[in-house]
Amino acid sequence: MKRTLVAVALAVVMVVALAAPAFAQMTHSAAYEFDGTIDFKKQAGHWCNTGAEVLQTIVGNGVMDKTQTVSMVPGRITMEDDNNWVAGATPLTVTTVWHLCAPPKFEYDWDAYEVPIIPTIGDLYGGTGFNNATVWDNAAAEGYDALTDQIWAVQVQADPGFSGNLYQDGVAAHGPYGGEETVSPAAYAESDSWTWRNSDSWKLFNVDETADGKVARPGVGPNYVGSYFDMDQHARTSQGTLQRYISISSPFNHGYLMEDMSVVGKSDVQETFSMSNLPAGADMPGLWWDIWDLF
Repeated sequence: MKRTLVAVALAVVMVVALAAPAFAQMTHSAAYEFDGTIDFKKQAGHWCNTGAEVLQTIVGNGVMDKTQTVSMVPGRITMEDDNNWVAGATPLTVTTVWHLCAPPKFEYDWDAYEVPIIPTIGDLYGGTGFNNATVWDNAAAEGYDALTDQIWAVQVQADPGFSGNLYQDGVAAHGPYGGEETVSPAAYAESDSWTWRNSDSWKLFNVDETADGKVARPGVGPNYVGSYFDMDQHARTSQGTLQRYISISSPFNHGYLMEDMSVVGKSDVQETFSMSNLPAGADMPGLWWDIWDLF
């Protein structure tokens, strides 16, 4: 019976793979075993090109087992990372930082500007859409400062002879990054059509006609990658230092989360986090192992 179920599952995967459109993807899976002095640096993703960039360092002396799987498509990155170690002659420290592309809320700089301009989403993010760093430039030009850094960071340091653990399972999406398929509010404002053009492209802006004319509003095309960040994390040390820095906000749901902590001694933190800005489009292909809804 078990073999039959496995065969059925594999058949479903093959059918899904054949049915899904071709999709650019990069995946890296690795299992590490360390025993000695460790100096490890890794970057996965590149900010808005993959929805976020993840930076990680491991520094110190000790014994460590580590497994990690990273998968990237345009506008989205997923990472499952599990680190277990015992520090040796010196402390052993693991640091991981997620830098999100998803834009923050903005606050008005009253000291710099006398007359505030109340921005719309289209004003803040400009003609190029939500897809790159111009979001900060456009806001700054209107007298607005980013409310948060869009950072999720954790560091676990185990003292000599003590253990540490850091597990993270996260996904960040926001995109795509630029390209000819990005459609701007200006492009829609020049169009007489209120429907999506080129329905197979990724886009973030739609246009409504109001009493004041045509205005941009956020919308998603059928293949839009989405804008969201989800995290499942467990950080622990039997003796050492745990540091965490979270600085995340959303202009879509007006959520705000900030945490800056440092604990010296024994610590154990388990948590889940979810930020949903914009959903993925109806035709956005999933990762090849996302088959759970079929059962």
